Amino acid sequence: MKSFFSFYLKKLCFAMCLMVFIHSNAQLVDRIDWSKFLGQHDLVWEEIPMQWNEGAFTGNGQVGMMIYATMKENRIDFHMGRQDVTDHRGAPNKKTSMGVKGTDLYDFSRLDVGRMALFPVGKIKSASIRQDLWNAEVRGVIYTDLGEISFRAYTPYDRMMNVIEVSSTEKKNSKALDYKWQWLAGNPITPRVYAKPDHPTTLAYVPNPKPVITTDNGVSICTQALLAGGDYATAWAERKLKNRESTLYVAIANEVPAANVSAKVAVKTVKEAMASKTKTIESSHREWWHQYYKKSFITMPDTKMESFYWIQIYKMAASSRADGPALDLMGPFYKNTGWPSLWWNLNVQLTYWPFNTSNHLDIAQNFIHLIDTHFDYMVAHKSGSNLGDFAWATHNYWLYFKYKGDEEAIQNKWVPKAIKILEKYEAKMLRNDKGQIELKPMGSPEYLGFKSFKNTNYNLAILRWLLNGLIDSNVKFNTNQEGVIRWKQTLRDLIDYPVDEHGLMIGSDQSVDMSHRHYSHLLALYPLFQLNPDNPKDRALVEKSVVHWHKIENGSKLGGYAYTGAASLYAALSKGNEANKLLQRFLAGDIGRALLLPNTFYMEGNGLNPVIETPLSAAASIMELQLQSWGDKIRVFPAVPDSWQEASFQDLRAQGGFLVSASRREGKTEWVAIKSVSGQPCVLKVADWTHAIQISKGREVSIVKNSEHDFVIDLKKGESIWIAPKKIRQAEVMYITHLESEINQYGVKKGRNYSEIMEYEVPDYKY
Repeated sequence: MKSFFSFYLKKLCFAMCLMVFIHSNAQLVDRIDWSKFLGQHDLVWEEIPMQWNEGAFTGNGQVGMMIYATMKENRIDFHMGRQDVTDHRGAPNKKTSMGVKGTDLYDFSRLDVGRMALFPVGKIKSASIRQDLWNAEVRGVIYTDLGEISFRAYTPYDRMMNVIEVSSTEKKNSKALDYKWQWLAGNPITPRVYAKPDHPTTLAYVPNPKPVITTDNGVSICTQALLAGGDYATAWAERKLKNRESTLYVAIANEVPAANVSAKVAVKTVKEAMASKTKTIESSHREWWHQYYKKSFITMPDTKMESFYWIQIYKMAASSRADGPALDLMGPFYKNTGWPSLWWNLNVQLTYWPFNTSNHLDIAQNFIHLIDTHFDYMVAHKSGSNLGDFAWATHNYWLYFKYKGDEEAIQNKWVPKAIKILEKYEAKMLRNDKGQIELKPMGSPEYLGFKSFKNTNYNLAILRWLLNGLIDSNVKFNTNQEGVIRWKQTLRDLIDYPVDEHGLMIGSDQSVDMSHRHYSHLLALYPLFQLNPDNPKDRALVEKSVVHWHKIENGSKLGGYAYTGAASLYAALSKGNEANKLLQRFLAGDIGRALLLPNTFYMEGNGLNPVIETPLSAAASIMELQLQSWGDKIRVFPAVPDSWQEASFQDLRAQGGFLVSASRREGKTEWVAIKSVSGQPCVLKVADWTHAIQISKGREVSIVKNSEHDFVIDLKKGESIWIAPKKIRQAEVMYITHLESEINQYGVKKGRNYSEIMEYEVPDYKY
């Protein structure tokens, strides 16, 4: 009985106080032991990773590496990547030909930089590896039949390079033995040729020249020229220390379209690192990451879900930075894939969702730059049957500024773009004999491939969002009054969403009569919220639609994001138990033909093609259990499952520019704290509150009950407030203690390596 009681306490009790509410200024002070907290979520390898799909990874949003063994060569690969290393055959004077008319993935594909291979003298037997989230580094020990090789690897955030520290105890007959480094240059061709070996474009493809290896005062250089002009380069040098220890610096530079510059930049990066103290490089790197993590916090009783979430937060900054390229399907962790670029029909949209609520908009600025840079091309050349794909991507653009609370940016930056997209939609409208506006046949992603359907719910939802967004913004700024009148009339005349006995259809001429993974026909609820979950009629329609989508043909064609998407749909309906059930299935890897890997990356195409958006979208779904902010309301704990008696978060970001913190204990919402960043109207909804009072000191803020669970709070720009249903002495955001047996679940565990190496067959190409 005593042991059961101890177990129960250990499982459910809250740990030390994380943040204590300060009455004078309504702020939460961080007292968490972050190293200890994140340490329970580190990835731990009990077996040696045998391939990319099992590897450990580091990155700084531009440069990165995946670490794994190639056992048949008895080596450890530090597979280097740089996210902006792409070809530019269709645009010789630019860094990439993406967005240039007439180009395809053979023109602007990602290219393989190469790998730094570590060769021990002895035969590799096993390994023990830990990916330290808090310090953003990987530490490991490689066990050979002649001793041990220990390493530490990280990607300094402020330097375009990777750092690998190594020490060895290998010896034979009491004689010390030296490990060896070897640079293995990547094959400088598009990996599309591996995925499509018989395609006519593959057969006509001309590879880039062979790389050239040179040296410069002790620094080795691999320069890769491109047929389109310019080059990229990798430079490396090893600093030897005593006792068979060394530090290897590997810099990757890409000054395309300039020629004969990348090598100089890479060498300079290496030499600066060699001239610096190791602690200096390490300290600035760790300081950035420690500040990054502290921008928000979330905890939950589910250990595996919490671990998965925090690994995605790490992955976001490892893969995306403000001054880098937009995040594609694999980030800086290069792998031969059939999809070596960005995709617009769902991937880029899902990729950027978790940046918003997690309060990491700063490292999502590259997406805004992507849209600004390529908008004119995309709206001109992607306005056929797939117009909805790019139009939907601009919803992410709109969301970015919504979460910032920057209505002026929406008016000045998004509205002109939305008007141009609307013009493309207007060209696809026609009037039926009832005077209603219908849409000509257009695509609904992935349903019967690229086939078009009349009145697709996908495009009707996007069109309604465009119209409502234009009306809302222009009314706020009292601009474009004639346009507002016209847009309102278009909304009134627009045909209803096509439905049948199973709910929302693909289009008016196509039911959902087969299993498919994309939830394009359900966008009207999530993420666009043109159907209102608070409206019983809309709610019933969507619930019926989601149930049908997942059960038809026993869900045989569903993939990973079909589960994260359905979880978000159920969370929007405040159905936390159903959302949690789907997330549990996703975390268990029960997701059809797709693979959720032990390092939390996600694969399609028999484990060959990485697609980063799905695990990232799962992080967004997890946050939506605790905070949502659609419909101009902040919704606290809107979809926590019944099993979650405790949960807490701090400084999650809500639309309107609010930083929100809250605590749930014994199944009830204890308190909520809100800071207004931009001074937008503040409406709070807490489902288990019928009244709320201000607990924090300072200006007495007006709190008006708007409906049974809604409260209008007169919060000014820069102000914070702490509210609760009753007076309490202090507010604490607590992190939940997890059982020792449940922590560090990710990484390859004993006996759990994959039985096959999942890589494309790479043919020899003549240069």
